[in-house]
Amino acid sequence: MRTFEILTLILTIGALTALLYHKDRRIFLYLIFGAILTILMQFFIEGIRWQFTFIIYFLPAMYITHKLQAKEINVTTKSLLMSWLILAGSILWIIPVFNLPSPGGKYSIGTEVHHWIDSSRAELFTEKKSDFRQIMIQIWYPADLKSEKKTEPYMDYIELRAKTLARAGGIPEFFPKHLNYISTNSHLNATVIISKFKLPILVFSHGITGSRHLHQALYEYLASRGFVIAALDHSYDANLTIFPDGSMADYRSNITGHPDSLALRKMQINTRGKDISFIINQMKKIQLGQIESNLNSRLDMDKIAVGGHSYGGATALVSSFWDPRIKTCLGLDPWISPVPKVILNSGLKIPQLFLMRPSWHNSDYPNNYKTLDTLILNSQEQYHRYIIKESEHLDFSDVPIFSPIIHWVMRDVSHLTTDISIDLLNNIVYEYLNVYLLGLSDSKFYSLLNHINLEQVQ
Repeated sequence: MRTFEILTLILTIGALTALLYHKDRRIFLYLIFGAILTILMQFFIEGIRWQFTFIIYFLPAMYITHKLQAKEINVTTKSLLMSWLILAGSILWIIPVFNLPSPGGKYSIGTEVHHWIDSSRAELFTEKKSDFRQIMIQIWYPADLKSEKKTEPYMDYIELRAKTLARAGGIPEFFPKHLNYISTNSHLNATVIISKFKLPILVFSHGITGSRHLHQALYEYLASRGFVIAALDHSYDANLTIFPDGSMADYRSNITGHPDSLALRKMQINTRGKDISFIINQMKKIQLGQIESNLNSRLDMDKIAVGGHSYGGATALVSSFWDPRIKTCLGLDPWISPVPKVILNSGLKIPQLFLMRPSWHNSDYPNNYKTLDTLILNSQEQYHRYIIKESEHLDFSDVPIFSPIIHWVMRDVSHLTTDISIDLLNNIVYEYLNVYLLGLSDSKFYSLLNHINLEQVQ
């Protein structure tokens, strides 16, 4: 909880205690007045999230009780008030204003957002022939903060995103609106670090109904250690893409149950793969100064990795097959089934890392890992394929930190603690890139593979 939320809660508990058990009601009045003041400060300084309304309405309920039962509070009222406060406090704990993990690296983190249009490609998801493919891209990078700067929110335009986020998660529309109050460790347009070395690049692709925002713990971890991460919204395939002029690309990729759904996904993945190559083209323009950016002349275009989660993992494989500029590829619980057969039968010529859940047997694609077997068998470079024991599909994203009970309400989140689902994953990806992208020989990558929660798949 945030500072003024904690103060208000403490004063509210004190006020209830004074109301129920202290004979001098003036103490109750002082405490409830203090709680009202902290709520006002919270409104102007922190903002009030919907979960806190249960505490706000509790204050007049206590005051009405004070007026109606001036001498002594009866047992029934005591029980109701205590139950109300316990419920209100539980909601604050269950749906918190969470914090992203501390990145832990030696650098601060900068971020910048770009809107790019690929005029060489017509938009697959719209009927207008004049519509070209346009993409929102966010870049995270190691920064040198000259002075304190406000950190960026976890998601932008949350009032617009709440409806589609709720629909994707099967929850009421107002539930995600508190994400507006969650800050990252990243600073908009911060100055990039000064170094004699240029910065390696990871381009990351989200899964179906995902967005560029859902893996920020990983992005910040890598950026604080010297990497540049470029994450995009695949327009019409992301949960919601919002462009600078206010127009939006909604989610139009729901083809579940369609008799040719897998065939359509294979066509769609070509668009996604070309999105990745387009991003690399644009990053080269940033390097050459043709696009204004904090990263002009700071990028190492010879050290590019591509990664992705779920359908984004398949996207990373497809783009790695096509684009020789990509030096290594990583998939986080990748959905391999949409990868074209020509790629599966040819394999990749670059190193690969796969971190996965134990099984896809309970999904619509139980043969997912058999398809991956085909790709690996035909690939010419070294691969690392490991299961994170007892993990589920969304453990490979930021979702596990959204709530302490998230695994009870979302079936694709496991009971694993975040030191496994977040910290271990981040560390493995970082050390893997040190070896297979940077060529460092003193990486801890191989020792990490002996972790008790990992199981190698041969």
